[in-house]
Amino acid sequence: MHWSVPIFVIGLAAAGGVRAEHRVALVIANHAYQQAELTLPAPDLEAVVARLERHGFQCTVQANLDNNELKRSIEGFASRTPVRGTALVYFIGQALPGEYNKRKTLCLLDIKGRPGRGLGADYVLQQLHARGGSARNLLALASAAQPGGPSLELPGDSRLVFGDAEAVFNTLGLASPVVGPPGKMVPGRKAGDEWVGPRGMVYCWCPPGRFVMGSPENEPGRFSDEEQREVVIREGFWMAKYEWPRGLWRGNRKNKAVDEDKLHPVNMVSQSKDTRDRELKPMNTAAWQKGLFSRAWEFALPSEAQWEYAARAGSEASWSFGSDAKLLARHANFADKTAYDTGGIYTNHAHRTLDDGVAGLARVGSYAPNAWGLHDVHGNVAEWCDNAAMRGGSWVSRPQSCRSSARQQMGDRDQRNYLGVRVIIRKASTASAKRK
Repeated sequence: MHWSVPIFVIGLAAAGGVRAEHRVALVIANHAYQQAELTLPAPDLEAVVARLERHGFQCTVQANLDNNELKRSIEGFASRTPVRGTALVYFIGQALPGEYNKRKTLCLLDIKGRPGRGLGADYVLQQLHARGGSARNLLALASAAQPGGPSLELPGDSRLVFGDAEAVFNTLGLASPVVGPPGKMVPGRKAGDEWVGPRGMVYCWCPPGRFVMGSPENEPGRFSDEEQREVVIREGFWMAKYEWPRGLWRGNRKNKAVDEDKLHPVNMVSQSKDTRDRELKPMNTAAWQKGLFSRAWEFALPSEAQWEYAARAGSEASWSFGSDAKLLARHANFADKTAYDTGGIYTNHAHRTLDDGVAGLARVGSYAPNAWGLHDVHGNVAEWCDNAAMRGGSWVSRPQSCRSSARQQMGDRDQRNYLGVRVIIRKASTASAKRK
């Protein structure tokens, strides 16, 4: 077989510097084709998996898929990629252009090898780009040489590689360790331990402990409902490393205020109907049925005490990083100079000099995390708690409203374009936080 279509390969988008990340790979070995001339030698899949694991990938392996199985496999994998992680489809099989694809683009052949069947390489990468949580996506055609011919347009967060992809894997940098596989939740050992759940959300462990909730009377920007009190967190819990992104949300997404970028946080979602009933209840039912954890645990919205405990991550200052407001733009997306400069009708209150670089919503994880690895606990979207209070401030908030102790009570069915969700996994049978 000869190539007739050259491919234009778009490089990986910069992800804001070197950072550890979670990686998943779907290895598809289509080798026992029904057409003898397409058949390939059986690959050493154990060696392939071992190689990918050395580069930090958690692997799923499938072999000899027909067209429907190939499509379902790609789409299912794409929907579960880790938030801000790297997703790889590693295809060992025939990848051909021309008559094997109706759109005359590069095609991954299904096991029947029939003309007009299989999946286009562009379709595979578009699925990874549009679904799940991955921030960069790779398609490696392990048994193919790079062709020539017309260009193939790929998403800007994607890369298509041919043959030996070792050089590409070596550029990925560090991979984040996890405390357990995605199919079985186990408690963490120390603050900041990470675990990737079955839908791709990364969770950080928040251990038992105690802290002073609220703010001292002399804290700038303090509100009267921030009275200080000591709180004991008796049970550790997992908190989502990121605000829940659109790509993982399975509830109502028809509201036009919800942004189209899969890594922007969901907004315009109520505490009760949208989040508790449409999102968390099905998540818990699936988790219990599949044995992810027992009914002693649950997906939930955090209590206010759990939220503030995790957001502070040991800090007693105004924000998790300290009390210097000049540093806020490194850690939060708030009402800043960029927003003010848009001249929008609702931006007159924005800060005139502090600048986080974004006027509206930002992709989750775009700013520095706190000491326990949690991103966006200040700004971006305010986050629902289980008592219908919102915490953390948002992209339309002044700096003082993004403080760790700042809070606002809402109606449980309120929907706002600045109000979103951060999920925790906690013990369901006991009160996780008790006032002393």
